[in-house]
This record gives sequence, C-alpha cells and structure tokens, in this order.
Amino acid sequence: MPNSLNSIALNQYAARFSTTVLNDVYRSQDIVTGSEILKLTPVRQVNLGILNRLFEQWKSNAESFRSPYFDFENEEVKQALEGFMNTASRYIAVKRADLEPMLLDSVKDALKLLFSPEVYLEAKIRETPDSEFTQAKAEQLVKYTQIHRKMGEALFQKLVDSGSDSAYQTQAISWVYEIKNDEELLDDKEPYLAQFAEVFPINLSELIIKDEQKSVPVSPKPGEAKSFFDSAFGDLETVKPETPAAVAPRLEPGVAVLSEIVAKTNSTEKESLNSSFKVDIPKVSDDKSYGTIPVRVESIATSIPLGQRFMFVNQLFSKNSEHFEKAIYELDTVKSFEEAQNLIWHRYASKYAWDVNGEAVTALLNIVKRKFN
Repeated sequence: MPNSLNSIALNQYAARFSTTVLNDVYRSQDIVTGSEILKLTPVRQVNLGILNRLFEQWKSNAESFRSPYFDFENEEVKQALEGFMNTASRYIAVKRADLEPMLLDSVKDALKLLFSPEVYLEAKIRETPDSEFTQAKAEQLVKYTQIHRKMGEALFQKLVDSGSDSAYQTQAISWVYEIKNDEELLDDKEPYLAQFAEVFPINLSELIIKDEQKSVPVSPKPGEAKSFFDSAFGDLETVKPETPAAVAPRLEPGVAVLSEIVAKTNSTEKESLNSSFKVDIPKVSDDKSYGTIPVRVESIATSIPLGQRFMFVNQLFSKNSEHFEKAIYELDTVKSFEEAQNLIWHRYASKYAWDVNGEAVTALLNIVKRKFN
C-alpha cells in the first residue's frame, strides 16, 4: 500500500473534480439541499464527507446559542432548542461558495482513505481537541465511512473489547496500526477509482508516492420532528459489533446511522461509460502512420489550433468541450507516448466510439506525438 500521496497532485485533482461537479450542479440552481448532497457525486464517500462537515457545523451552531445568562439545562429550554435545530436541519440550503471548500476537503479525504486508510483514521482520531477517543466518536467515525468501512468497525470493536467506553487517542491510533495490514478489512480500490473517473480521470502515477510496491488485487418518538441527520441515516444498519452488556453503545443526540436517501443512492450507481462502447483498435506498427512533425511542443493543450479544437470537440467528444478539456489535460500529464496511446485507444476511442482511422483521430495523434519526440 502506498505510504503517501503527492499533496500537489492531490490538491490539483480535488480542484478539477470539484469544479466539474459544481459547474454541473449549479448550472440551473442557486442552492443544494441535503438530499441532493447525498447524491452529489458518484463517490458516496465524498458525499458523506460533506454531510459529516455539515453535521459538525450543525452541532457547533447549537452550542453557539448557549449563554451564561440563561439556563440551558432547563428541560423545556433543551427540548425547544433541540426541536428548532432539528427543524432547521431539514432545510439545508448550501450556496456554491460555501459548498466548494467542503467538497474539496471531502474529495481529498476520500482519496486519503482509499489509499492510506491508517493515515486517514489517525487524522480523524486526532482532530478533536481532547485526548480521549470515545465510543460515541468511534460510532460517528464508522457512520461516515464507506470506503474500507470494516477498518472503522474493527477499530470500534477494539474499543469495545477494551472494556471501557473511551481510550486515549494514542491507544486508539496504536489499534489502527495493528489492523492496517489486515487485507480482509480492505475494500477493492478499482470500483472507487471508476467512480472518481466518472467525474474526472485520475493519474495515479502522479498522485501516489510509493516507498514500496505492493500489488493490490483488482476486482471489483412518534410525531416528533427529527433532524435531517437522523432521517438521513435512518435505514442503514447501526454498527453492531458484539458488545459486552456492561458497555452498551450510546448515541450522541442528533446522531443516527445511514439514511433512506443514502440507501437509494446505492441502487442507482452509474454504469461506467467505458463499458458502454467497444471498438477494435488497430495495433501501431509504424510511426509514419501518424505523420512526422519535427517541432516538439511542451503542452498538447496550447499546441492545438482553434480550427482543430473545433474538429476534435465536434467529431471526437460528442460536441462536449468539457470532456475534450478533461481528455487533453490527462494526455498532458502522462509520461510517454505509449501511455498516451493507451489512454487514447482504451479509454477515449471506446468511450466515444471513434473512427480510429479517421482524420480527426490521426490529427490528434500527430499533436500528441510532438510532445514526446
């Protein structure tokens, strides 16, 4: 498993992914609701990351009502405040400027969790100011974790097995590193990479810093108003490791386990476009078949004349300039002509059903070749 991610590449990818999502969702509306956040991207972990951040803000807002001049422990006051906050939570309305930083951080967190779950879990354990990792925190961590969820559940079980409802953060972190190499707790990465690629392609050679190579198998009460965060987690099964009777799981007010809405998103996973079209791709036998242009270029994107740009967008990318920009960006990031050809043949040609012997494809290959000659 890679030990770390390239922070520059991670930030760049998160920015491009987020911009693509936000441009799409805010094209016809000014705000995004809670139910829309839960299906904002094909990557459910990203959506849950945003919801988790909203939940923390929701709790913080409730705390901000407290004042030394009023009795907030009075039962009537407590009930009124809880009712107000629950009602407010059901009318989530997030503008683009407020959603963008949450989406950026959630994309980065999801990729960290995918490739270095022990680093992600350690950061989550350390992010609270106190020195204790409580059972309530462990439960919340599992609820908002989809990728490698079994690792979160194993961490929760470690706490339960300790016979206490809390542990020092250092102890919890040591448990994380005890279980990090248990392959049975780790999900297959490939389906998640496909979900990310539905929005924007990932260049793993730039993103991952490998200290050592390790192969990873690829497979694929009635009448009461509840908060959005309760209903959003209503139907998903609560974390239920075998718990000693003396240490019963407890839920923090306002926290519940995954939603009807979340459950519905699982059944509407998008099929990868790469599997929708298949074409037979000819083998490259002679560089001359792609022309020979002696002038080397530093950037494919800046070397495409306006007329050819229109041709590529219209003939190769279904008249979608955003898809064209994504493809050219990815081609500009690969390290060799062979890698570029692989992307062209096995991703774009099949996805867009190209005429691989047509003028537009030949022209594109000519330009790509100039960068690597």
